[in-house]
Formats: sequence, C-alpha cells, structure tokens
Amino acid sequence: MSESKIIIADDHPMFLEGLEAAIIKQQPNVYIQAANNYLALFSVLDNDGDDIDLLIMDLRMPGATSETGLFYIRKRYPELPIIVLSAHDTIDIRMKCLESGASDFISKSIDVNELVTAIMEMLSGYYQYPNTTMYQKNHISAELDRLSSLTPSQFKVLHLISNGHANKNIADLLNISENTVKNHITAIFDKLGVTNRTQACNIFNQQ
Repeated sequence: MSESKIIIADDHPMFLEGLEAAIIKQQPNVYIQAANNYLALFSVLDNDGDDIDLLIMDLRMPGATSETGLFYIRKRYPELPIIVLSAHDTIDIRMKCLESGASDFISKSIDVNELVTAIMEMLSGYYQYPNTTMYQKNHISAELDRLSSLTPSQFKVLHLISNGHANKNIADLLNISENTVKNHITAIFDKLGVTNRTQACNIFNQQ
C-alpha cells in the first residue's frame, strides 16, 4: 500500500497526539499533517490539498461558529474525503455537517479503535461522495453560496474579519501588506453583495 496523506485538524493537543499515534500504530505507512485552527488548516490545504487522501476535522475549532469552513472546503475540494469529529453529537449538527459536505460524521465519544477502523475504511475507499448539489439547491442561501466564489486568500481574510481582527493584524497574520488586505476586503464585499464588515460576518457566521 502506498503512503497515505492525512490532515488532522483539532485544537486539543492530547486528542490530536492520541489519534495520530493510534493511526500510525495500525497503519505505519501514513503521513499525517496537523492543524490546530481553521487558518492553519486552510494553509495546509493551499499547499497540499490536491495530494491529501483524507481530512479529519473538528468542527468547532477556534474562530468557527458554523459549518461555513466545511462548506467552503467541500466546494474547493469536491472529491476529498472528509470526516467531521465533534463532541457535540446531535441530529441537527450531524445533518448540517453531512449536508454541508462531510463524508462522515463521528462523535468524539467513540472508542479510539472504532474511530481508527472508520478512518482505515475510508482510506480504502469505503465511502460515498456527499450529494452537496441537492443540499445547495434546497438549503443553502444565495448569500452563503457566494462564499464559494471567494479565493483562498479572500476567505482567510474574511475568516479573520469575522474573528474581530483589524486590517493591520490581518496583514501581520497573513504576511501581506495592509493595502492588499484592503483590496481583498473590497473584493469580498463585491462578491458577497455587502457594504460593510458586519454584513460580511453575518454571512460567514450564519448557521
């Protein structure tokens, strides 16, 4: 079996380390990259997204209050298998995740051996691509769907705006100029059909 590449995105270090160790114990020929927030996850995907075999992500990482990040990732990587892990296992959250593009939704309360088995099965191809087309037609608002038109850089800027960062801080975090940040914000407003940060954040954070 050739080397599989996995991203695990989770902001709990002990859970992340434990899951990495459990996966490698069962399948040593796995390369794992870690991310502890959405901004780091987007950066990893920007660099290696086309070579990733599986994304395992915690829905509620810092800076995210809805399924927006999952929805955007699915739109950019329509064939990437995605397992969503969550400590909040309710029917509503489970359905929103599956409808937003998750290949599978697994509660964090599951036994780690069962979780690793599910991961190995997905790496072997035992999953279905999510039917996001039907979801977009019946559930996604026009405003939320416009998020998919944003470039990766624009989405990162919007993500940081929604978390209350000023232009200078955004520039520092993304290693770009403030003028570039302003240009991104202008493009974001135009694509989302809004005129201010509050309106843009409302679209980003809508449930």
